[in-house]
Amino acid sequence: MKAFLTIILPRRRMKRPCIALLCLPLLCLSWGPAGAATPAEQELYTAPMPHASLGSGGKMATVHMVGLQGYVEGAQGNAAWLFEMHAQVQDCVKDKQSAGVPAHPPTVWPEHGTSTRIDTYSSVNRTIQYTSELSYGVNHIDCSLLPTQRNTASLFSSKGTCHIDLREKTAHGACDANAQADAPAPLRRPAPTQAQMLQMESQAKHNPAVAAMLTAMRQHGSGGTGAHKVILGIDCEVWKNPFEPDGTVCLSLGGTFVAQAATGELTRSSMALEMTSPVGEKMHATVAKLDTQVNAAVFAPYLAGGFRIANTGAKK
Repeated sequence: MKAFLTIILPRRRMKRPCIALLCLPLLCLSWGPAGAATPAEQELYTAPMPHASLGSGGKMATVHMVGLQGYVEGAQGNAAWLFEMHAQVQDCVKDKQSAGVPAHPPTVWPEHGTSTRIDTYSSVNRTIQYTSELSYGVNHIDCSLLPTQRNTASLFSSKGTCHIDLREKTAHGACDANAQADAPAPLRRPAPTQAQMLQMESQAKHNPAVAAMLTAMRQHGSGGTGAHKVILGIDCEVWKNPFEPDGTVCLSLGGTFVAQAATGELTRSSMALEMTSPVGEKMHATVAKLDTQVNAAVFAPYLAGGFRIANTGAKK
């Protein structure tokens, strides 16, 4: 029995090994622990998410809602990423000095290489996930840091996936006029109760078919570690991260329905309140609400106007 929240995050790898920070002649870039976030990082975490302006009128929908914040710092840690970025900037400044060209290296360094916000709204039959992501690279024109922000969304259900770029105002995939409101809800079988398991164990002694079924169920496993946490007042169970076997995800318990984003046979709300992975991904919930009412327009940002829509109807 497996259940998890589908979180779509880009994978990143460090392009070269971490190298020591060196002070060049005529220039020694300031170095110290990451303290204050850059203005772009502060804006990412404090500015309203793109869907906040979708309006307040119209039909309402019952959803589980979770807002996650966090970062991806690479398997070697954030310090390694910062050293790498410092080294790239110093290489750039050295080249500019040799060419007699002005350089403008950063005086403020980001706290993390990639910072992320994810807002997820999941009803019984559809889910939309809004992602705002900020990453940094070196601008080799003047050796400054160049922030790049992406704002995307993914609407998915049994009908397929609609991929939405909120900056470019494009949408493609299963992007119908109803925003998948008529998608069939996943069929879910409740997990066997303790009494049912005891009954199966008794039957297994005399029935090879039941014994084989019981063995298969035990080998399949649930992925749950048995550990529990309380995050923002909501109980959650720690599971193995399906995308990163050595990572974990804490799935919410409670609520009157299972979120569409959950797969498998779990009979609880199953929203991710915390995620970790060995590649340096750390996400934690800053807001979480089960069985809350929102404007149904939250599922249809591409219908707000101004979008180029390629409705292929294809399942992704």
